[in-house]
Amino acid sequence: MFEILHVAATILLALSTAALAVGVLAQARRTRALGAALGAEREAREELARDLAALLECSRELGGRVRDQAARQKSVADRVNHIAHQVDAGAAIDHVERLLADGLGVEQIKRVCELSQGEAALLERWKKHRSAA
Repeated sequence: MFEILHVAATILLALSTAALAVGVLAQARRTRALGAALGAEREAREELARDLAALLECSRELGGRVRDQAARQKSVADRVNHIAHQVDAGAAIDHVERLLADGLGVEQIKRVCELSQGEAALLERWKKHRSAA
């Protein structure tokens, strides 16, 4: 009887050991899967950090370019204002009106008065407005 109990205990111990081994293997598999998932998350976070750093650098560069452009724009506006104060606009407008009254076209006035393309376009609109009125 003692022998049967001994064999039963041995079988029970073997089964318990096998069940424990299966549990350990399953736990090891889950641990490896979690480790792989953690590694993937770490790589994704590092890639995100690199992207964010690149975006920040780009943002700084764009900010610098915007500041430079604003400074250039202010400089040009200051020069235009300075020139505008120096020019006697009334006399120039009277001269252009005389040329228009004499029948000169916008292109001819542009050449005579050395107007820019924008000034000529404005003059053309003004001429149309005057003739419509």
